[in-house]
Amino acid sequence: MKLFLVFLGGGIGSMLRYSTGLLIARLTPDGAESPHWLAMYPAATLIVNLVGCGLIGLAWGLLGDPEKGNEALRVALVVGVLGGFTTFSAFGWETLDLMNQGRVGTAMVYVLISVCVGVFAAWSGHSVGLMITGG
Repeated sequence: MKLFLVFLGGGIGSMLRYSTGLLIARLTPDGAESPHWLAMYPAATLIVNLVGCGLIGLAWGLLGDPEKGNEALRVALVVGVLGGFTTFSAFGWETLDLMNQGRVGTAMVYVLISVCVGVFAAWSGHSVGLMITGG
């Protein structure tokens, strides 16, 4: 049952993420003389990540301690919908959890590793892909 809830929620979250990208693209004017603020950054991803972090924090606060129930709702909403919407929300939540445990140093190392190694991994994967395809 939990796998079905994740599947259903993940589909909803992914559609919301894709729809956000379409909306941002519609709101971004073409051919502006100076870069429009929506075109200066990957705005759709930034908005999804920031909104997802806020929503996962809200869900965490509203649903309370996992030991006290709400497991089906937690799985459907947090893992499914928000996981499909953005995994960055889980990153934010886990970092906050480390900080709430008093493990601030560990949280900062986690942030640095995630960001720096993540960007390096994306670059490495892209480079390997280009080598394979001869691009």
